[in-house]
Amino acid sequence: MADLNTNTTTTTTDGADGTQTEGLQNQNNSNEPKTYTQEEVLELLQRETDKRVTEALKKQQKKHDKQLSLSKLDGDEREKAEKDNRIAELEEQLAQFTIAQNKSELKSVLSSRGLSAEFADIITITDDLEASQANIDKLDKLFKGAVKAEVERRLAGKAPKGNGNTNTAELTKESAKKLSIAELNKLAETQPELFNKLFN
Repeated sequence: MADLNTNTTTTTTDGADGTQTEGLQNQNNSNEPKTYTQEEVLELLQRETDKRVTEALKKQQKKHDKQLSLSKLDGDEREKAEKDNRIAELEEQLAQFTIAQNKSELKSVLSSRGLSAEFADIITITDDLEASQANIDKLDKLFKGAVKAEVERRLAGKAPKGNGNTNTAELTKESAKKLSIAELNKLAETQPELFNKLFN
């Protein structure tokens, strides 16, 4: 199953050399936080800003082109073109509203199936609710199949260790070296004589 990466922002800290780094924790198999330099953070912000400015410029250019084309028309033609433009805008708004409603409906369907409602952001949602439902069926089948396969793979692997209790009667120097730090700390606290015997 592919790892799903989710990023959560941590606090900004000053590095030893005086530079600021922004920590983003990448929650996949490794729990190591990924840190970015100040330049990398500024570059990411600049990319996002450029993207938004480009979108705004395209929208403004489209509006300007419409007004320019309308200015070349005479009174009756301009009035008809303005009505057509307004109808097209209303149809686009209605389509966006329908998609928003479908997304809300699909989120409740996902929740009722035991899936995260955030999958609605991944699924392509159109004004055709039935096509979106088919996408959910496909996602549900694939996701649950992948989870089942991963569970079976893990169950076929090593048996889980005990609940952290160590059998001190069978503890030797070799087996003590294999204990986790938490288990060693517990052994040092509960049986300091045995700990000293093994490690001193």
